[in-house]
Amino acid sequence: MSLFGAMISGVSGLNAQSQNLGVISDNISNLNTIGYKGTIGRFSTLVTEPATDTRYTPGGVRFHPTALISKQGLLQATSSTTAAAISGDGFFIVRDNAAPGTNDELFFTRAGDFKPDDDGYLRNTAGYYVQGWATDREGGLLDASGNATTSNSSAVTDLQVLDINSILTAAASTTSIEFGANLNSDETPVTGATDVSTTAGIDYDTTDLTAVAGIANGDTFTITHNGTTTTITINTGDTLEDLAAEISAVTGINATTTTTGTNDTLTLTSAFADQDVVLANTGGTPLTALGFGTVPGTLSATYTAGNLATGTVEEDNTMPVTIYDSLGSAHTVNLQVVKLGQNRWGFELTGQTTAGELDTTDHPSGLIQAGVVTFDGSGNLQTFTGVAATIGAVTVGTAGDLTDEDISVEWTNGSDESAINLDFGTIGLGNGITQFAAGSDANGNLVNYTTHFINQDGAQAGTMVNYALTEDGFLQVEFANGVKRPVYKLAIATFEAPDEMENHTGNVYRQTRESGDYLLREPGLNGAGNVVASALEGSNVDLGEEFTNMIVTQRAFSANTKTITTTDEMLDELIRVKR
Repeated sequence: MSLFGAMISGVSGLNAQSQNLGVISDNISNLNTIGYKGTIGRFSTLVTEPATDTRYTPGGVRFHPTALISKQGLLQATSSTTAAAISGDGFFIVRDNAAPGTNDELFFTRAGDFKPDDDGYLRNTAGYYVQGWATDREGGLLDASGNATTSNSSAVTDLQVLDINSILTAAASTTSIEFGANLNSDETPVTGATDVSTTAGIDYDTTDLTAVAGIANGDTFTITHNGTTTTITINTGDTLEDLAAEISAVTGINATTTTTGTNDTLTLTSAFADQDVVLANTGGTPLTALGFGTVPGTLSATYTAGNLATGTVEEDNTMPVTIYDSLGSAHTVNLQVVKLGQNRWGFELTGQTTAGELDTTDHPSGLIQAGVVTFDGSGNLQTFTGVAATIGAVTVGTAGDLTDEDISVEWTNGSDESAINLDFGTIGLGNGITQFAAGSDANGNLVNYTTHFINQDGAQAGTMVNYALTEDGFLQVEFANGVKRPVYKLAIATFEAPDEMENHTGNVYRQTRESGDYLLREPGLNGAGNVVASALEGSNVDLGEEFTNMIVTQRAFSANTKTITTTDEMLDELIRVKR
């Protein structure tokens, strides 16, 4: 009968409104709960199929609590340096113990009120321990074994509980040295190899060289420098002066003449002290006829990599810098430079070979790295190249472009090998080492070499003095030596349908089939929200809206009671019919 159906429908309404009031009550009670996500009541009809189209059979109502997990709460500043909030999508990943096993359950929360416990582990007020990746000193992600890893996966085994006490003391090994200095373009370069002609009876600007014994019109010889070969031809009427000009036009060699009148000579000089120049007769014997002592043959380099370290060649300038190894021990190394020719300089990084310093097996004479820098016509860095030097039977250093390459340094004090990048500035710019003429100081004194700055990123050992979560999601530790090092990075989990997650005690959520699987993200990347340091996300409950819903629920509950009392009266009247 429809009367009984109406009563049952009213009862279902009472039940639904009672549950809705429970939702409202829960929302209001958690108004100040950090990271709390409110729930809203939704209703759907229960329909009973009628027997005919002229009859109606009441069914009632069904209650559906719907979580507003993806709704952002208000961010509030806090003085805690280990508190963090998420602005955007995603959840902090937490565990319910500090040493979780691989099968222990994962939980997800927006409550970032993290503080260290007695053992240094970061956990929130509900007692859940936050998870993240360990990092190297540059912030690169590491897995649980200390190997490089990446985010954008579900490899939760890469994560670990953030532990403040994991590094109480640290040293920073030098990984980069930046130099900013000016090299005097007017410096006299190392003299290259020379050879002087000896044939008598030549006037430098009048004598026709084809009239000299042993030289004929069309005779040729070649000059080979840095892999390029140039052919020089002697023609009728050419003088010693003409030949000097033609030779000097070839890169890598200079030629000059004496001007005594009747016994003038031609002097050949390598333009760059570190490069060989090979001269050879190819048509006739003109070089031989001019009476050179070395050519045809080679004008050999007068500087080779390592000569500054061994003292064979004297440097033009030295720039000392203190660097640190992995144990925090200080070492003084010197950047020595020498001019090798126009716009071309050699450099050698050297150090001490006493006890606890450089390993002489790998660094004979204290040489760490040798190389060559060249400059353009504007005084800016053009090339920065390493040269593998040979001292005795040992090859030292890295060959090739050093712009993005590390050099290796071996110590004898038990520290790890250092890998250091030398930064001479940006190619084509004057923001590092430059080459201009000597300048003057504030007092008007001539300064041949000016050092603008020398920066290195190492530091001696120091104890931890502070720690904080950063806007990038790093747990950064500061040490007494001034070093700030990221030790962990918070992991953010994202879901396809976060509102379908399951609530659990402690303001955390569980993954469900409907929510989809989580993906690990770095804060602010690939759809994950940004970490806001020293802030907390408040509840997303609107108190005014809850009070309004409470009034509506109360009225709906009262209306359903009227349905039941009215049906009861009608049933009472029906019973009286029999009487």
